[in-house]
Amino acid sequence: MSQRIRIFIAVLGIAVVALAGVALATPPTNFTTDLLARGSAGRLHAKHDGIRLTSRRDVDVAVATVTIAPGGSSGWHHHPGIVLVAVKTGTVSFYNKRCRADVHQAGETFLETEDSPGLAKNTGPEPAVVEATFIVPASTPPAPATPLRIDDPQPKRCSVT
Repeated sequence: MSQRIRIFIAVLGIAVVALAGVALATPPTNFTTDLLARGSAGRLHAKHDGIRLTSRRDVDVAVATVTIAPGGSSGWHHHPGIVLVAVKTGTVSFYNKRCRADVHQAGETFLETEDSPGLAKNTGPEPAVVEATFIVPASTPPAPATPLRIDDPQPKRCSVT
C-alpha cells in the first residue's frame, strides 16, 4: 500500500471519529449563556484570608450569566479548567456521569472540575439563573480563545437529557 493511501486512510479515520463525536453530542435545550466578560490573568498566585489560588500556567477568567428555563438542560458537557457556579434563582440539578444528581437551590454554589460529562437541569417551576466564573487555560495567539464548553455524548445507562 502506498504512503499516500495510508495517509488518506488515517485522515479519513480521524474525520469519522470527530464527526461521530459531534453527532453523539447532546445540545442544550431552553438554556442561554450571556458571556459578561473574559480576560487574561496570566499565572495566578494569590493568598488572602486563608484562601489560596495558584495556577501553574497562564489562565483566562470569564464570567457568564446562564438562564435555564423550567425543564431546560445544559446537555451533556464538560469544561476546560474550573468553573465556580453560584445559583442566583431557582433550582439546578447537576447530574454526573453516573447519572447521580446533586440539587442546588438559590444561594448555593457548586464546582465543575472534571473532564467527565455533566448535565445541569432545571427541575423547578421557575427559571433558574446562575452566575458562572470560569478559570480556563489561556488561549495562545493567534489561535481562537479556549472554548468554555466541550460537548459530550450522553452517558450509557442514563436517560436524563
